[in-house]
Amino acid sequence: MSLGNIHLTPQLVQAVRDAVDIVSLASEHTRLNKAGRRYQGLCPLHKEKSPSFSVDPVQNVFYCFGCGAGGDAIKLHMQVSGDDFPAAIESLARRYGIPLPAVQERRGGGRGERDLESVLTAAAEFFVDQLKRSQFARAYLEKRRMPKELVERYGLGYAPDAWRTLIQALQGKIQMSELEAAGLIARPDGGGEPYDRFRHRLIFPIKNASGRLVGFGGRTLGDDKAKYINTAETERFHKGLLLYGLDQAKRAIRDTGRAYLVEGYFDVLGTVACGVEGAVAGMGTALTPEQAKLLARYCEEVVIGYDGDNAGEGAFRRALPLLLAEGLAVRRARWPEGHDPDSLRLERGEKVVAAAFGSAPDGVRAEIERLATAEAAAEPPLQAQASKAISELLRPIPDAILRYGYAKLAAERLGIPVDLLNRRLAPVTARGGSATPPKPAQTAHSTVPSPAGGVRSLEEQVLEQLLAGEGVPPAVELPIEEVFLDTDCRNIYRAFRALYPAGRNAPPDARAVQNQLSGDDAAIARVARLVIENSVTSGKPGRLSENLDKLTRRWQQQRSRELVSEILDAQRRGDDARARELSREQFELSQVRHSRSSRPGVGSAPK
Repeated sequence: MSLGNIHLTPQLVQAVRDAVDIVSLASEHTRLNKAGRRYQGLCPLHKEKSPSFSVDPVQNVFYCFGCGAGGDAIKLHMQVSGDDFPAAIESLARRYGIPLPAVQERRGGGRGERDLESVLTAAAEFFVDQLKRSQFARAYLEKRRMPKELVERYGLGYAPDAWRTLIQALQGKIQMSELEAAGLIARPDGGGEPYDRFRHRLIFPIKNASGRLVGFGGRTLGDDKAKYINTAETERFHKGLLLYGLDQAKRAIRDTGRAYLVEGYFDVLGTVACGVEGAVAGMGTALTPEQAKLLARYCEEVVIGYDGDNAGEGAFRRALPLLLAEGLAVRRARWPEGHDPDSLRLERGEKVVAAAFGSAPDGVRAEIERLATAEAAAEPPLQAQASKAISELLRPIPDAILRYGYAKLAAERLGIPVDLLNRRLAPVTARGGSATPPKPAQTAHSTVPSPAGGVRSLEEQVLEQLLAGEGVPPAVELPIEEVFLDTDCRNIYRAFRALYPAGRNAPPDARAVQNQLSGDDAAIARVARLVIENSVTSGKPGRLSENLDKLTRRWQQQRSRELVSEILDAQRRGDDARARELSREQFELSQVRHSRSSRPGVGSAPK
């Protein structure tokens, strides 16, 4: 497999797995405390108040007993960054200094195209260099009193006022198709020569949460009608999935539990210039559910600092239910009419902006006060109208107590019983009647994550003992995989057997089994949980040999009952050949069950 000009070999994947320290990686996203041989902390993948996230440095795995996520260091990187598997391998390899084998030839012949990040990096270096050369662009930043250290920290650049400057600068180094794939150039609608997408614009590099460069935003320095434009949508640049500045802000957001959500790129830099770290911005569009979920990974509270005009208020009200649905507390920092954080900084100073963010009132309460006015309380039609709007505001809140508290406040302002307002908060059907909330989807083999030290199934006990590597019998004495009825457990056992052929002395460990399970996320997470649970419980739930025999006897009994039913069915259909075949299997199974060793290994199971 290849990613751009990177050849994704099994050797490269294994080298990355061996190099990454999962404790170090996890510590970048949550505070970890030593607990025996493990580390534990708050889960970086979902919001929680009590630590249920565990890391085992020996087996290099993680597992969360709250949300059920688990796996190795690569999986953890994918979960926190949003990278897919190839992108995760490339990112981690670059970070840990692992050489990346390059693809020399494309299938059609000729030099292979480089990966998009290297194309974007070359463009970023060009833009930074052009900013140093442009007195006009530097004067613009000085006029806005943008600190030089922030300009460098966020990697700002400048795209010259010409049609093909970038193309000419990178000509001979990067192919035109690569620039187009990276969203850096465009072509006329009617065809013709390509041209630079960014011209006479201040350039803001855009990175994902893990710090990988994915695109650019450009602010016009001329009279272009489009004040801001972004990189064209590419395979890695999707506006609705990104938050500008998150790579710089996530540490402060995690430390304080609070994020500051503003509208534009300059608002982010202006907020940070006021000493308020943890600022992020959308990508010029309304907040999306995916962006709200991304914020919820890192914080418990969001302070919205959208512009102080009607458009800003409208954007705040659209964002509010999305953030509430993720269990986030929301506050609203407001600015004077016509101002945003950066413009207010320039007019009244950094302390005023920092104070406004610090004293931002509860956003839900503010909306209730806006809707539940004295006029609304005095007129029944307005009461009904306001209660409907408030119900729609409160319905997404997942915490029933918090939802009730806001409903009580609203009911008191409207002069109606809180129970009456609560009826509107119930989920509704298409016809407007109450409906039972849908139950989470389950699969035939899904299981609810058990707490640390909880009771495990017999199959999980056996796998836990096999992965621990103590008292594991030779491969020829292990039972067939059909003794495992749980799909995930069977897949884990199949991977274990594949790595433990006859004649091999040492059984595989959890790391090797997870590698063998590559792509089976559910089974990988189960392995991680078993490893973590084994490290927090004392003693063994039973001797491995005895547990293997129990599994085998259970399968034999079940298979025996199945055979009786299948034989009768074959006889009813007049299929004598099939009936004889099944009877022979039943006889062989009976012999095995009554033999000294009732555990059929590979090749000895009835066919």
